[in-house]
Amino acid sequence: MKNTLLRRIAAHFTGADISATFRVMHTWRRPEDDVRAVRLETVINGNAKRVTLYRHAAGKWSLMPL
Repeated sequence: MKNTLLRRIAAHFTGADISATFRVMHTWRRPEDDVRAVRLETVINGNAKRVTLYRHAAGKWSLMPL
């Protein structure tokens, strides 16, 4: 399983293991400034955990939109 920066950040914020299965629910991009976002979901102990991460620059993911 690929250990990407996005996966590590999503695992951290959802409390999931790094090898957990994440499902991409939605992605979007603002063309004017190239801010991107991805909504991810994983299941932990039968409970769905979701997180939206925003990419402001290459390698920079945050929970906060600009």
